[in-house]
Amino acid sequence: MPGRRAAEVTVALAASGVGVVVIIGAMAHDVGWGATGPGAGYFPLRVGLLLAAAGLLLALRHAMAGEAGRFAAPGAARRVARLFIPTAILGIAMAPLGAYLPMTAYLLWMGRREARLAWPRALALALLTPALFYLVFEVWLFVPLAKGPVENALGLW
Repeated sequence: MPGRRAAEVTVALAASGVGVVVIIGAMAHDVGWGATGPGAGYFPLRVGLLLAAAGLLLALRHAMAGEAGRFAAPGAARRVARLFIPTAILGIAMAPLGAYLPMTAYLLWMGRREARLAWPRALALALLTPALFYLVFEVWLFVPLAKGPVENALGLW
């Protein structure tokens, strides 16, 4: 397991890398100020610059600091994996299955396993949350979420 200093430097450099990606994306748009106000890339460019600079400064700060000890306590990786693996499966399943079915399964799993909710409460969470998302995004805001074969079969697209 890496030391805490190595982990801090790695995360700071990753944040800086995200800032660089934002900068590159912003440069594909107008980053200046026009007659009608800021261009589409104006604010993303500044946010990307701040994120990249802050990440580099934090990486430098942690690289020059003394060793801070252990990165994680024993058993911490298992606890992180218990949350990360279902979340990664949710993200992967959304491409072929749409947003609603994986969201329902994820919320039911996490409600039962991690939150230790009773079946009625876990089912209510797993069924009512996607319904609320449908109302807010699809009905009120007219922003469609990804649909899968189940939604298509039910005619909800």
